[in-house]
Amino acid sequence: MTKWLRWQGLIVFGLISILLFLFWFIFVDMLVKRSIEKTGTRVMGAKVELAEADVHLIPLGITLKSLQITNPDNPMSNAVEAGRINFSIDSLNLLRRKIIIDTMAMEGVRFNTPRKTSGAVILQPKDKKPPVTTEETPSVTSGFPSFQIPDVHEILAREKLESLDQIKNLRGEIDTAKADWKKRLADAPDQSTFEQYQVRANKLQKGSKGISGALTKANDLKKLRKDVSKDLKRLKNIQKNFNRDKESLKKKLAQLKSAPQQDMDRILNTYNLSTDGIGNVSQLLFGDKIGGGAQKAIFWYGKLIPLLTNVGPRDNKDTAEKPGRGKGVHVQFKEIAPLPDLLARQVNVSMIIPAGDMKGEIRQLTTGQAILGEPLEFNFSGDKLEGIQSININGALDHIDPNNVTDQMTVTVQQYRVKDFKLSASDNLPITLKNGLAHLNLTAKLNEDMLDADVQVTMDAVTLETVNMAGGNQLQQALHAALANVSAFSVNTKVSGPLDNYKVKMTSDLDKVLKNAVGKQIKSLTNEFHTKLRAGIMDKIKGPMADTSNSMSGLDSINQEISSRLDLGSGLKLF
Repeated sequence: MTKWLRWQGLIVFGLISILLFLFWFIFVDMLVKRSIEKTGTRVMGAKVELAEADVHLIPLGITLKSLQITNPDNPMSNAVEAGRINFSIDSLNLLRRKIIIDTMAMEGVRFNTPRKTSGAVILQPKDKKPPVTTEETPSVTSGFPSFQIPDVHEILAREKLESLDQIKNLRGEIDTAKADWKKRLADAPDQSTFEQYQVRANKLQKGSKGISGALTKANDLKKLRKDVSKDLKRLKNIQKNFNRDKESLKKKLAQLKSAPQQDMDRILNTYNLSTDGIGNVSQLLFGDKIGGGAQKAIFWYGKLIPLLTNVGPRDNKDTAEKPGRGKGVHVQFKEIAPLPDLLARQVNVSMIIPAGDMKGEIRQLTTGQAILGEPLEFNFSGDKLEGIQSININGALDHIDPNNVTDQMTVTVQQYRVKDFKLSASDNLPITLKNGLAHLNLTAKLNEDMLDADVQVTMDAVTLETVNMAGGNQLQQALHAALANVSAFSVNTKVSGPLDNYKVKMTSDLDKVLKNAVGKQIKSLTNEFHTKLRAGIMDKIKGPMADTSNSMSGLDSINQEISSRLDLGSGLKLF
C-alpha cells in the first residue's frame, strides 16, 4: 500500500493547494474589485468605486456591494449607485471564455446621490468635434420678456432717419437750381433789353419821310420785330424749362411726405410690441427643462450604447492581423448555438427613487446582439408611489443589424403631483406652479442617428402663482390676471433630427390663453408707442422740412421775374 504513495509528493501537493486557496480567499476578491473600478472609470470618464467584491465558487458567481458611478458632469454626485449586485456564472461557458449569466439581481439602485469626495478623474485629452449648433437647436430662455414701451428719445438718438437725409438732399437740389436759374436769367433779355427795343421803335416812328425813308423804316421795323420775337421766344423756352424743373422739385417735395412713414415702419419692425413673445410661452416656460432633459438623455445614451454594441461578427478576413512568429492565436470554432462573449439573459432591478420603490427587468443584456440575434428589452414600473400614481417605462434596443439600428422607448406617468415648481424666475413676471397633477406620455424612436420623439404633458388641478407687481404696466397686470385663472393646460413637444443637431418644437394651450388675455393691452401700448414715435420723427424733421419748403418758395420769385420780362416784351408798342 505504501509503495505507490509518495508522502513527499503528497505534502508538496497539499502545500500548493493550501497556497492556491489562500491566494483565492485573500487576493481574488481584491483583483475583481480593482478590475471593475479601473475598467468602469476608463469607460465612464469619472470615478467608479466598489466597496466590496465577493467571488464564490459553489455555485460560481460574484456579489458586488455598494457600487458608485460618479456623474461626469457633477463629480460631487453619483449618477448611479447600487446597494447590491448578485449573479451566478455558467462555469462550462466560462471555460470557453464566455460570461453567460442567466439571472442577475440589482438591488437598491439610486440616482443622483451625493458624494463625500469628488469623483473627478484626469483623462488623456482626446480630439473632439465641436458641437453642432443651429438656430433651431433647443435654446435656453429665462422667462417672460419686458413689455415696457421703448423710449422714443433713446431710439431716435440711435436710429438714422432716412427722411431727414432726403430732406437735406432736396434742399441742396433746390438751392442749386435757384443759383443756376439766376445765372441763366442774368444772360437773358431783361427790362433794359426791352426798353432799348422801345427806344428803337420810337426812333423809327420819327424817322425820315419820303419813299426812301419809308422803305428804310419798314426794313428796320421788320428787323426790330424779329429781334423782339427772338428774345420773347428765348424767354418762353426759359420759362418752359424752369417750370419743368420746378415741377420735378415740387414732386420730390410731395414724395417726402411719405418718407417719415417709411422711417416709422422700419423702426417699428425692430422695436414694435406684439403678442408673438407671449405666443411662444411654451418655449419660455418649458424650453430649459425639456431641452436640458433631452441633452442629458442623449449624453447617457452615448455613454451606454457603445457598451452594448462593441462586439459583433467580423467577416472581413483581409483586415485580420496575423500573429507574430512563435506566438499563438485564439481560434474560435463554429458553434451550433453561438453565444456572445457576454450575456445576461435577465437582470432584475429594484430602484429607489424619491417617490418610492420601482421594479423592472432587462432582458438579453449583451455586447453581441448580432451573434445572439435578439434585441435588448427593458421594462420598469412603479405603483402607488408618494405623489405619483404610476410610472411605466418600456423599450427595446435593436442592434442586431448594424446597418439598421432601431431603438425605441415609451414612458407613461400618471398623476404626478407637482409642488412649488418655478416656471419662470424672470423679474418681469415670476411664475411658480404651486400645485398640479401631471400626466406624461413619451414615445421616442431612434433609427440610425435620426431621432423622432413626442412628449405630451397634461396638467390638471393647477394653481399658478404670480406676483401682482405694484406699479407694473398694464401688460404685466393682464398676465398676472390671466395666469391666476388657469386651472389646466397641456404642453406638446416634438423632438426630431440627428442626435448632434436635433430640433425641439413646443406648443401649449397656454399660448392662446395668454395671447387673448393681453391682446387689448398690447394694442393699446402699441398705439401709444406709434403716436409717440410719429411725434418724435415729425419733431426732428419739422425744422429741415420748413427750411426746404421756404427754399422752394424762393423759386416763385424767379418765375415772377420771367413772367415780368415776358410781359415787358409783349407790351412793346412797335406800331
